[in-house]
Amino acid sequence: MDVTITKLVHACLLVEVNGRRILIDPGSFSWNDERLDLSMVEGVDRILITHEHADHVSVDFVRGALERSNDAPVETTGALAAILQDQGIDATTSGTPQFVAPHERIPIGPGPANTGFHVEGVLTHPGDSHSFVETMPILAMPFAAPWGSLVAGVDRTRLVQPRYVIPIHDWFLSEDGKAFMYRLAEMGLANDETELVHIEDFETAELQV
Repeated sequence: MDVTITKLVHACLLVEVNGRRILIDPGSFSWNDERLDLSMVEGVDRILITHEHADHVSVDFVRGALERSNDAPVETTGALAAILQDQGIDATTSGTPQFVAPHERIPIGPGPANTGFHVEGVLTHPGDSHSFVETMPILAMPFAAPWGSLVAGVDRTRLVQPRYVIPIHDWFLSEDGKAFMYRLAEMGLANDETELVHIEDFETAELQV
């Protein structure tokens, strides 16, 4: 099966598989990037949002994507669904298979409710979590975060053993920083059967699963 994945900055991915287009975590870092054009998400069939932090959800981005969507449902946590409802956006907590992926503790205290998604049986997006025990063949992994570490990300990847791992959540890093960090991650995974696929912002990768 062919899977096309476009990275739209940070943790935002556009996944195309089985004739469907799924937008995940359309956050503010993506929305505020001058390279973003809403035509990139034309005709999305689902919008999945792992949690309520602004780097994972921009109300303006969600509205814009919905206007260009195929009547896409917005799927998220109960907490964020209530927030979106106040903004006039209907959201549900069901549809795409979700899994337990609690938000890691952040410097100012506990994180909000966070859910992971298994997308079309091919890709797993855990949001801001390293605390999960299952994955589809492709794993979107936050290797860089204020709440985590590269070591924790590599350890979790080795535990769940995806066929491919795609680094996400890296708006914080320079281009040189990404190259350095992901080379270390590759070295850490060298004895495993996981291939690291680094997708640059607004670039696309095609994977076979």
